[in-house]
Amino acid sequence: MLAYTNLKNTDFKEIHAAFLDAFSNYEEPFELTEQELRYMLERRGYDQELSYGAFYEKKLVGFVLNATGNWYGRSTAYDTGTGIVKEFQGQGIARKLFDLTIKELKEKKIKQYLLEVIKTNSKAIQLYQSMGFQIHKIYDYYVFPKSKLTDNPSKKIKDIIFEEIDVFDREYVEKCCSIYPSWQNSNDAVDRKFDHFTILKATKQEELIGYGVIERHTGDIPQLAIHPKYRKQGIGRVLIQELAHFTMSNQMKMINIQSDYIPYKDFFSNLEISPGKGQYEMILKF
Repeated sequence: MLAYTNLKNTDFKEIHAAFLDAFSNYEEPFELTEQELRYMLERRGYDQELSYGAFYEKKLVGFVLNATGNWYGRSTAYDTGTGIVKEFQGQGIARKLFDLTIKELKEKKIKQYLLEVIKTNSKAIQLYQSMGFQIHKIYDYYVFPKSKLTDNPSKKIKDIIFEEIDVFDREYVEKCCSIYPSWQNSNDAVDRKFDHFTILKATKQEELIGYGVIERHTGDIPQLAIHPKYRKQGIGRVLIQELAHFTMSNQMKMINIQSDYIPYKDFFSNLEISPGKGQYEMILKF
C-alpha cells in the first residue's frame, strides 16, 4: 500500500537517493551529489513543505519537488523535478502525486503550476496534457567545451569596456533583454545564489550595451543579452568569451533558450554550436 504525503519531514538524504534511482535510466541522466542536488534545488527556490512523495513501507519511491515564487506577476509553483524509482515506474504513481500536488497548491492560493519536460519524453507530455497543462514555450539548450571560445578569441572591439559588477541591476534586463528568462535563469534564481555568479556589463562611452551572467563552478550562463541597437556587431561573441575566463569548468552551457528567438539562433550558428533536443515549458493555470 502506497502512502502519499508532503516531504516536509523527509530527510534530504532519502530524497537524494530516490532522485538518483529515478533518473538513472532517464534520457538525460542526473548524476548529482547530495550537495549538488541541494544547491540546484535552492537556486530554483525549492520549497520542501510544498513538495510531495509516495512512500512504500516508509521508503520514498516517488516525488514531486516544487519551488515557489512569482512568475509573470502570479503566485507560481515550479516543478524542479518529478521522478519515480525504477522498481515502481509504470504504476500510475506520478498521476496520483500530481493530483495531490495540484489540490494542495490550490489550497495554498497558488495561481499556476509551471514545469519543463524534454521534448522526446512523450509519456510525461501526455500525462501533463491530460491534467490540463499547456505548452507555453519551446526551449533549446546549448552545451559546448570552453575551448570552443577560448582557443580562438575574437579581437577586442574599440571603445567597449567589460566590467565585473557586484550588484545585479534589474535595469540591465529591462534595457537589453527582448525575451523573458526561464524560471531557472531568472533574476530571482541568480539572486538566490548570487555569490556563485559573476556578472559582466559591457559599456561604450558609459552607456550600457550588454551584460552576461555565469555560474563559476558549472559554466552555466543563465543570462546573456546585448542592447538591441548594438546587436550583430560581434559584441555578444566577445562578451561570452570574456565570461569563459571566470568559470573553472571545462564545459559551458546555456539552458532553456527560447527556440523561436532568432538572435540567439543566429548567435550560436555563428559560433558553430548546435542545440540539444530541448524542452517544452508547460503551464497549468488554476
